[in-house]
Amino acid sequence: MAADVGWLGVFGAALGGGLTVKLLDILYQEIRYRSDRKRTAKKFVDEHLDPLLKASDELVGKLRSLAEQDFSGLRKITPKNITLESAEFASLLYLFARFWAQVEILRRQGLSVAMSEDPRGNKLQNLLSCLESRRIRVVDRIAQRAVGEVMLREQHGVQDSMPFILFVKTYETDESARHWLQPLVTVLSRVGHTRERQLLLQYGIVLHALIDTLDPKHLLTRSRPSFPGKLTKESRQELNYRVFGQYLTFVKDREKYLGPPKRRPQAKK
Repeated sequence: MAADVGWLGVFGAALGGGLTVKLLDILYQEIRYRSDRKRTAKKFVDEHLDPLLKASDELVGKLRSLAEQDFSGLRKITPKNITLESAEFASLLYLFARFWAQVEILRRQGLSVAMSEDPRGNKLQNLLSCLESRRIRVVDRIAQRAVGEVMLREQHGVQDSMPFILFVKTYETDESARHWLQPLVTVLSRVGHTRERQLLLQYGIVLHALIDTLDPKHLLTRSRPSFPGKLTKESRQELNYRVFGQYLTFVKDREKYLGPPKRRPQAKK
């Protein structure tokens, strides 16, 4: 009987030891898997963030410059007389397409990467989701993706956006490209309307926050002051309470982007 108990003890100890080793091995594999995911995500963000930030920076700079002039440089363009002979219109169309091309590259190449494992990648995903949300986006998601695809070209196995002159030539000569660019062209040709101006302002403000959040020291981008106070009361509230108040809570100093509320004109005495 004592011998049986002894063998049972040895067997139990061996079983327990084997189980412990197995559990430790599982734990080690899980830690290694998570570490590899984080390392892969960091490498992916490192490779793709620079061109995205540079494209964002140029678009924000253009939108802010136009906003300072209340978009006067585009007001002569209407849906009935669209032409890329206007440098202001052509450059804005190009910069939107270039930014969306970088977003499309990020989307395509990031399908197998858990980008949210990297802190910057997680913020970037939230910011891009916000830019594509129903209340902030300039065109719907499918139209945005189509614009990005039109802009892309491949050289030596690397995807990149086409240069400005080629973009203008493509627009003028390629009917299919014009078709897919049309939703964006329509919005940009209607800046004489308050709704379209507010769309562009809100989009530019969120993009400005993206730049400051992901490049806080402005190693790749320019440090810019806030957009001029052109937001309507409704747009300002949407950004303040919904966008920055609920979705982009990690964005610091939201007042920088919102600016002071518009003052109502005083009644004449």
